[in-house]
Amino acid sequence: MTINIVIGFIIPWIFGILLIRKSPIILYLIYPIAAIVSAFFNDIGYHLGFWDFTPKIDHDETLSALPMDLGLYPITASYLIYWIIRSNRRAWLKIACVSLFNTVLEFIALMTGKAEYGKGWNIGWTFLSYALALVLIFLYYKLLDKYDLFDKAKKRQGE
Repeated sequence: MTINIVIGFIIPWIFGILLIRKSPIILYLIYPIAAIVSAFFNDIGYHLGFWDFTPKIDHDETLSALPMDLGLYPITASYLIYWIIRSNRRAWLKIACVSLFNTVLEFIALMTGKAEYGKGWNIGWTFLSYALALVLIFLYYKLLDKYDLFDKAKKRQGE
């Protein structure tokens, strides 16, 4: 579990602290929904038997992914929105790039035995699940942007 905490939580939060310094409002508004989406997708995957992550914890399989649900996945999603806001072009390509980044990290976990797939799940489905999760977060961002929540919050933050 120590590896999960270091790689899935501590290292991503080092980058999260950098994002707080660059644009705290993005982390404040995107991180919570991204953590919820991550936990939702992981809960479904675990309970349907599509994947498992070590250490395997009886009666609470999702606990081993908690560091990623609170670290890696919401931080990468927050950086995705930061990237989209800063360059405001080709959002779909950026979603694909971040999905690929997360998929490569999971592929490494798969190859090292940290993750395993079942019931026909494969790395292609993994990419699509990351893409779907990031599209949902992007649509949430667009909803916030539609109601000028980022603009109002940025003015309050002095950005």
